[in-house]
Amino acid sequence: MNLPESDSEDELPPGWEERVTVDGSVFYANHLTKATQWTHPRTGKKKRVSGDLPFGWERCIDKTSGKVIYVDHENRRTTYTDPRLAFAVEEKDHPNDYRQRFDGSSTALQVLHGRDLNGKVALVTGANSGIGFETARSLAKHGASVIFACRDLEGAAEAIAKVREEKEAAGENCVAIYLDLGDLHSVDSFANQVKTMFKQIDMLILNAGVFGLAFSKTVDGFETTFQVNHLGHFYLTLLLRPLLVTGSRVVVVSSESHR
Repeated sequence: MNLPESDSEDELPPGWEERVTVDGSVFYANHLTKATQWTHPRTGKKKRVSGDLPFGWERCIDKTSGKVIYVDHENRRTTYTDPRLAFAVEEKDHPNDYRQRFDGSSTALQVLHGRDLNGKVALVTGANSGIGFETARSLAKHGASVIFACRDLEGAAEAIAKVREEKEAAGENCVAIYLDLGDLHSVDSFANQVKTMFKQIDMLILNAGVFGLAFSKTVDGFETTFQVNHLGHFYLTLLLRPLLVTGSRVVVVSSESHR
């Protein structure tokens, strides 16, 4: 079968859809040929889901169409897609050969599902909004202590308040510290403050960034986008190296803006 190229082996070709049987077996429907099969059209692998539906979800039959639907009562939405597909695993010959499936539709909460991060410390730059907030929120809700490294402290406080509303204990584990990546003196001051408050950092997530700015220079004389997105983060990582223990991870959030 000639299939279009894809960046992900799990991505389905146009016209294909993933579905789940009552017993958790995943099958694939080809809407173009109106045929179904048990193996993934790209990888040739079989998959299955296990366990109950997430809390608040229910599997129903649509009275009008007769099709299987999934109702999320907590968020009041309905979908034809089984939410457990985010955790579908390949059927392997060896029981210990385990692979988790994540793709562009996976959320941070799904990626961390079942993880206990108590005792871990995470630092997220730009954690007051967007990807940074979702990352920090999810880490905090799974037990990690999270440092919200932000230039907008008011926005950071509001973000932490949202986390506290969802899970009070998670909000209590969050702290906001001022960081302006466009000012290397601010980066230096921030790193010193973190060193006095924490003995280690398990996850350093470099998320903050700017995009589409008119040409300008920082107080340090560097082009703004270059310093905020790269140089400031590089300097911060060097300053925090003493807190990065064996097993710590430095995560750099990338973008497609270079294309």
